[in-house]
Amino acid sequence: MPTPSSSSPSAVPARAPLAAAGPAPDRPHPAPRPGLGRALRWTLGAVAAAGTLVLVAGAVLWWWLPSDEELARRAGDGAGDLLGVPVVVDRLEWHLLPAPQVVLHGVHTEQEAPVSADRIVADARWSDLLRLRLALARLRLEGAAVPQLSLSQFKVRNAREDGPAGFGPFTLAEVPVARAEWQGVRWIGRQGRDLAYGGSVDFGPAWRPVRGLLEREGASPPARLAIEREGGEDRWRADVTAGGRTERGELRLQEFGERYRVTGSLDFSGVDVVGVMDAFDRRSIVSGRASGHTDLIAEGDDPAAAMRALHTRTSFTVARAKLLTFDLEAAIRSAGSDKGGTTQLDSLTGIVRTEADPGGTIVRYGDLKATSGVLTATGDAVVQNQRVSGHVAVDLVDGIVGVPLEFGGTVKDPTLRLPPAALAGAAVGTVVAPGVGTVLGARIGETVRRIFGGGESKQEPPAPRRLAPVHRDPD
Repeated sequence: MPTPSSSSPSAVPARAPLAAAGPAPDRPHPAPRPGLGRALRWTLGAVAAAGTLVLVAGAVLWWWLPSDEELARRAGDGAGDLLGVPVVVDRLEWHLLPAPQVVLHGVHTEQEAPVSADRIVADARWSDLLRLRLALARLRLEGAAVPQLSLSQFKVRNAREDGPAGFGPFTLAEVPVARAEWQGVRWIGRQGRDLAYGGSVDFGPAWRPVRGLLEREGASPPARLAIEREGGEDRWRADVTAGGRTERGELRLQEFGERYRVTGSLDFSGVDVVGVMDAFDRRSIVSGRASGHTDLIAEGDDPAAAMRALHTRTSFTVARAKLLTFDLEAAIRSAGSDKGGTTQLDSLTGIVRTEADPGGTIVRYGDLKATSGVLTATGDAVVQNQRVSGHVAVDLVDGIVGVPLEFGGTVKDPTLRLPPAALAGAAVGTVVAPGVGTVLGARIGETVRRIFGGGESKQEPPAPRRLAPVHRDPD
């Protein structure tokens, strides 16, 4: 008898292959979606059209934009219009990616001694340009030469008189230049002294520096000025490094209507005088370490005009000073014929005033007093364009004998001599009694000249202008 499992026609072994059950019926495929294909075709068509449009626009822009040479010419013409002297730009490059950038090569003015720059780089941000805001993230100046005499020929356009510069659809940003950098910028003075500087400054609104650095490149020992703004006030901390020391001072900016005034002060001690002068390629006639106080003031219609009117006043003391170009005792005893040598001093005190002048910075030394074991000397001097003139009275016995001397020539080759009347008196004194008679005769001869007005006196330099009082905020 057949079992139920073998006789049931619907029973199939659990692990039997699917083929044993016969061919599976065909399943209907899902119908295609007509919207998806149409969207894909539209997308591909739009991309192709946009690409074609970009290529056409790029070709039109490439055809419409002037060449790099034309852009360089336009840049030179614009700079010349602003500065009032012809300007040439040898080559101009511009880039849009990754950020907008313009590079100028071989920029120079057409002057006898041109102001020039090897390279000027201006970096902008797309975020500013897309908002039609004119601003530079960084402006860098490399390998520039700036002759002082050529700057005096600039006739910079006054925006107040000529109206604002045309920026087209752009507006000037609150901070037009965020950061400026310069390297290898050579300042060439009136006498041809060539000094290289480097540095940087970060600006805030209204062209207020947030921080800045100015240094003499290649100077040893280092010479630099670092400033940093204190909060939102127009006051800056100033760290001055020179002569082997770093001292902290202060700078302030005040506005009186449309005029600017910059004031500053600095206390210093133990500064190597020769080191400071060497850093700026100047020859010092005194060695030693100086201590004292400096005040500065500059006032003008704009910051540049203010710096052209800079005045400083420094009171100083140099301990164990040495005169490097004169032996005062030998000059006195020889009636000025013995030149050169050095003079060791116990101390040297005085006041130095500087004032900007179209003919070159004027340096005035006043209330000078030098003391040593054998003499005391008092005097004054004026230095301008490396030429020096002044007077000194030397007492071999303090308060008893005073011998007048005049010095002149240049800072590199100074001269020290007796005035004509004193020289005649010295000759008579030598006949009467050598040594002391020479000294007394010189003193008497110069005194007689001053009393009776004999001989021709040298024209006195103009009186120094007094520094305006420095207004300090109460602490």
